[in-house]
Amino acid sequence: MKKAIRTLCLIMSITMLLTILASCGQKASEKPGTETGTPSTSSAPSATPTPNTPPPPPDDENVKYAEELDVIIDNNKIAVINPFLSASNTSPTTWVFNMIYDKLVYGLGEGEYGPGLATSWDTEDYKTFIFKLRDDVYFHNGEHFTADDVIYTIEQARAAEGAPVHDRWADVETATAVDPYTLEIVLKTVNVDFFYNISQPQSGIVNEKAMTEDPENGTWIGTGCWKMADFAPNDYVKLVRNDDYWGDKALTQRITLRYVPEMSTKLMQLQNGETDVCFSLDPVDMPMIEADTENYTCYKYTYNNIDLIGFNMEDPIVGDWNFRMAVMSALDLEEITIASCGDYGIVETEGTVYGYETEFRNHDIPKVPYDVEKAKEYLAASPYNGEEIEIACAIATYIISAEVIQEQLAKIGLKTVIKQMDPPSMGAYCAYGDNKSQMFVHVGPQTLSAASYRNLYYPGAGYNRVSYNNPVITEMLDRAPTLTDLEERKALYMEMQEIIAQDPPYFSMYWLQHMAACVKGVGGMVLSADSYFDLRYIYKIID
Repeated sequence: MKKAIRTLCLIMSITMLLTILASCGQKASEKPGTETGTPSTSSAPSATPTPNTPPPPPDDENVKYAEELDVIIDNNKIAVINPFLSASNTSPTTWVFNMIYDKLVYGLGEGEYGPGLATSWDTEDYKTFIFKLRDDVYFHNGEHFTADDVIYTIEQARAAEGAPVHDRWADVETATAVDPYTLEIVLKTVNVDFFYNISQPQSGIVNEKAMTEDPENGTWIGTGCWKMADFAPNDYVKLVRNDDYWGDKALTQRITLRYVPEMSTKLMQLQNGETDVCFSLDPVDMPMIEADTENYTCYKYTYNNIDLIGFNMEDPIVGDWNFRMAVMSALDLEEITIASCGDYGIVETEGTVYGYETEFRNHDIPKVPYDVEKAKEYLAASPYNGEEIEIACAIATYIISAEVIQEQLAKIGLKTVIKQMDPPSMGAYCAYGDNKSQMFVHVGPQTLSAASYRNLYYPGAGYNRVSYNNPVITEMLDRAPTLTDLEERKALYMEMQEIIAQDPPYFSMYWLQHMAACVKGVGGMVLSADSYFDLRYIYKIID
């Protein structure tokens, strides 16, 4: 077989990074502005992203940038700065990972990858990989980065079942340091998605000495262009620029990422100038801020992740097919979407649970139709006997959804109780193998790669919150990464969606359109449909 991936020319790869990514190797004046959406593959669905791309910062040495920025994150708290824990399953946590860690490779779009901690790589078969590593990189604690740190990261990831990082490195069979700056990785089987997996925010490299000496906070130490300064779980993260970074420095010196629970408080702080960026305004307030173009610049994007209802497949009542069909048939999704999102929600009209822009989406699967009378028939055929069914939920949008769902299910005689919690607690509550939930309203995370389908349906996967375990699907998910033929892979993923739709553990409801509301002068963010935002080179121009 010809080499599937040739050793990349470092100069050419860096050039691509300068063009597409907010690369660590760029000059400050060359850092790009915000990008919303990511390039689709030829097999991606026809859904169109909503780009709103500002120009890059002026190439002018007289331009002044704010030393400090304040950012209100989305409605998910940052509970831990530790990729090896399941509580790291929130989008803003991955923003921090992007800032404090470097990966071996970075995604450039269109199935291309550029250098990070690895300068070049070779593979003959998508099973054995040789990585050449940078020799000029230091961790935040002063330790020199070597191949041993990558090996240690992989070992920790493989032991972290239930955390997203586990899925990124789970296929590694052996990792060997040929020398301090040459790494050989051998996978258990062929995996054409391996580069995609290790380019994700959860795949950042940690330092063995830091984690050994400080098991609690050792994961704060990375090689990234930002360093941890302070952290109050579920409240804020403070970061400072890494002035010893091996690549170019950020334009900003200090950043605070804050969680603000009250919608009215977020609006007030944005209007009062207490924050520079707000990712989670109330949909009711978004049109007003969006219209005020004199004071704000707003970047809209549609999340790739579907908002859905999940059913614990191990529960004797909600795991029953007739019960699930009763719930699905009883729900008026338009009413739920309007109540939860206002004008910023998009009702899902297709029957697959799949990413908005994820490759190989099957558009031919019909939605379970809204039919109250049919829902009553399904419920009568189920084991439900008047019990109170719990609906778990977190964050304001999903709490509203749960309340509307509760009202609609009452119309068919189904009693429910809503259990509210924060996202990290809910992740643990619905964890595979220890699932305490019955039904939940949450999100179905998927990246733009079909490989992320595994995260929702593979036994033990971090986002398999429904305890789904279908041996047929498991075998297909194991086979998918071994298929090097694009059309064959596409057919397999399309078939998986059809099989799952016959016995669905989830019911997709709506897509949420989001908006980053920024004061004038803010730019440099890289926003993507998969919510793995890159804020490393965010800036604010000041007078």
